[in-house]
Amino acid sequence: MFVLVRHAHAGEKKNWHGPDADRPLSTLGYWQARSLVTALDGVELRALFAGPAARCRQTLLPLAEARGLRIDDHPLLGVDASPDELLTVLAAAEADGVVFCTHGEVLDTLAEPARSRGAVWVPPAASTAKGGAWIVDRHADPAPTLQYLPPTPPN
Repeated sequence: MFVLVRHAHAGEKKNWHGPDADRPLSTLGYWQARSLVTALDGVELRALFAGPAARCRQTLLPLAEARGLRIDDHPLLGVDASPDELLTVLAAAEADGVVFCTHGEVLDTLAEPARSRGAVWVPPAASTAKGGAWIVDRHADPAPTLQYLPPTPPN
């Protein structure tokens, strides 16, 4: 079991004047990030990985503080990374107990190679709202399960 998170709400790109990688969460995004703590209560976690953008790390910060875990950057969670390589990481046994926070574009691009490889445990494209998360259990019997956790508050 692992968790895929789309970073929480970060406001409009056009209103941000610095590098996009530095664009922070909005007030709504901070509330969504805090709600992940409650949404994932009872889910056993051992590691947190964030894409290289500040908003990915900020989305996981309340969860890291609540669980006493550090946030590690993961280059395959960035918008320019290889979806095939990310799929390989997610399919490995080492993904169990990990939260991966990335961008909507990454989740969408991941869906196509995943479906072509028969990885039905990857969420479909365009299905994750900002601040939303998927609990993915590849080992569920009789088939893998996906449980969507919508953002709170919604976008």
